[in-house]
Amino acid sequence: MRFLDMWNPFTFVGFDIASKRQIEETVRELYNSKPHVAATLGFALAGLSAAMSGAMWNGIAATLVVLTCLLFRLGMEQFLITRSMGELVQKWIRLFVFGSLLSGFGWGLSGALLLYGTSAQTQALTMAIACAIMHGAAGRAYMMPGTALINITFIIGQMSIAAYLGGNYIYIPAFFLYFAFLASFILQMVSNRLCQLHAEQTADRLYQEITEKNELLRIANETLATKAHEDPLTGLANRRKFDLVIAERLAEASQKWSAISLMIIDVDHFKLFNDTYGHQSGDECLQHLTRAISATISTPGSLVARYGGEEFVVILPGQDGAEARVTAENTRIAVRFTSLDMLPNTPPRQTISIGLVSCEAGSLMTRDAMLTAADAALYEAKKQGRNRVCVYSDMSQEQPQSPPAGVQL
Repeated sequence: MRFLDMWNPFTFVGFDIASKRQIEETVRELYNSKPHVAATLGFALAGLSAAMSGAMWNGIAATLVVLTCLLFRLGMEQFLITRSMGELVQKWIRLFVFGSLLSGFGWGLSGALLLYGTSAQTQALTMAIACAIMHGAAGRAYMMPGTALINITFIIGQMSIAAYLGGNYIYIPAFFLYFAFLASFILQMVSNRLCQLHAEQTADRLYQEITEKNELLRIANETLATKAHEDPLTGLANRRKFDLVIAERLAEASQKWSAISLMIIDVDHFKLFNDTYGHQSGDECLQHLTRAISATISTPGSLVARYGGEEFVVILPGQDGAEARVTAENTRIAVRFTSLDMLPNTPPRQTISIGLVSCEAGSLMTRDAMLTAADAALYEAKKQGRNRVCVYSDMSQEQPQSPPAGVQL
């Protein structure tokens, strides 16, 4: 930012690149009246010194001026505190500029009154207080440099006039040297502020990009994990997913002392279907049958998985033998009534054979044992002519246990 551009009192450094939060925080900081309280106390002390050295009216007038300015600034701050800043940030900036310039003029007038016709001790004290105020204004000028520069000009200008009228000519070049120092300091502060805002803007943008990339990566990982456990043709769980879930469901059944059933489903004469209608039709047939099978499985925690080729497995947690038999029959009937007329060459409806095994509450059976039993029942269904449900019934080696203490059946 050029030096001349900084003289505009309404220039808000970085307004176009700062976030709404940063702008609101800066405006609230600008309205802070603590520096004005310190300035008022300093001039009041100098006024007391003037009164004690014989320039009573100078001291009283200077104190009344800074007190008036302080009361106005306190009113401004209270006005901001009791109201929401909302979208009207420009309105608060204009009000700040008016109040700030009023304070700058008041400080300059008080400094001039305390510098003209007072003792050397009062003049030295006034100079020290005025320099402290101007240095404080320069330190906050990185936000709105125009108001700070004009306020410093008010103070130096009025005190230079008072020094000239009082014959203290040496003060005038000292004032101008001090102004040059403060102006260069403000210029550097503004440059640093702009660099900071640009850096914060870049950091926010990079953080947003990283957040978006992390979210995309998370979605990609979830998709990849899903795909790793999903059969690409049917969209069902694959054998890997089945192995994970069956172990979890068996553990839950043992812990909760509940039943669990397992079905193995095989599409009847599917090799002949592929040979007759082609593998493309065979794939579409499996997709239609998959939807029919899935529609009949509604047990919470259940899983339908493609086990391989035209073979499927279904886990039915919480279902005993009677309930699982009903589910299996519903599945067989749903497939039997699934039309394949939309496929090329209009193949006939297909049938399935189901091998079912149920592990009652308290029975001990492993994954491999259940699969072996369900496979044996499936073999029996095929042997009896297909399109039927067969239940594995040789459970003589699996004796129910007594439920553990605290488990309610």
